[in-house]
Amino acid sequence: MRYDSFLDLTGRRALVTGGSRGLGAVLAQTLAAHGAHVVINYVRHEAEALRTQQAIRDAGGSADLAPANLTKPEDIRAMFAGPLREGIDILVHNAAIGSFKPAHEVRANQWDLTMNVNARALLLCVQEALPSLAQRGGRVVAVSSLGGARVIPEYGAVGVSKAALEALTRYLGVELAGRGVHVNAVAGGLLDLPSVRQHPGFGQLAADTIRRTPSHRLGTADDIARIVLFLCSPLSDWMVGQTLVADGGMSLTV
Repeated sequence: MRYDSFLDLTGRRALVTGGSRGLGAVLAQTLAAHGAHVVINYVRHEAEALRTQQAIRDAGGSADLAPANLTKPEDIRAMFAGPLREGIDILVHNAAIGSFKPAHEVRANQWDLTMNVNARALLLCVQEALPSLAQRGGRVVAVSSLGGARVIPEYGAVGVSKAALEALTRYLGVELAGRGVHVNAVAGGLLDLPSVRQHPGFGQLAADTIRRTPSHRLGTADDIARIVLFLCSPLSDWMVGQTLVADGGMSLTV
């Protein structure tokens, strides 16, 4: 049996949170390249969002923009009442924020901001999208990282928020499977992205990662995008509430 057709997302509407640049932009372009109409959520980076939208259109795809501050429940409600009023089939929660510092140095406001964007926003978006997701056999994919299960230097609240994200994925996966909604996550290893390069110890962290990774390289946005595409397709039908680790085998080494 050939499975090519299962990756055809024609007629599906996909929301990618934090989709204006970096990994989010690659996720949006990948889904659009496979036929989905993509809605790009962003909060500050309008110029990048417009460039990503234009890149999708130049490649023959379709995309709209949906600005919303995911720390504000009212913004999320307005996004689903406005740009997303037609409903969605796919929700990819990629938006993330956080300061690179040890957990014991994280301030209360930084903790709240990180948790609200990285974990709570997934819950609020799923709650708003659930009617259309359930009607259409929808897919929810959360983008996590190895910091959700392991301790990464200077990753503080971000790692803890990713742990919460993965726990929420398990709960939503079990709760919504009976309604035809598939919820899963992907946890990527260290990626070579501009945002990741802002980590104060990136150089040493990258060198250590490459040394310990059987694949002998850092991950790329495309590595993660291919797994997200799989999780958005019927090929992942038998997966419920799982977090796939994509790190080139690094977490298997000592």
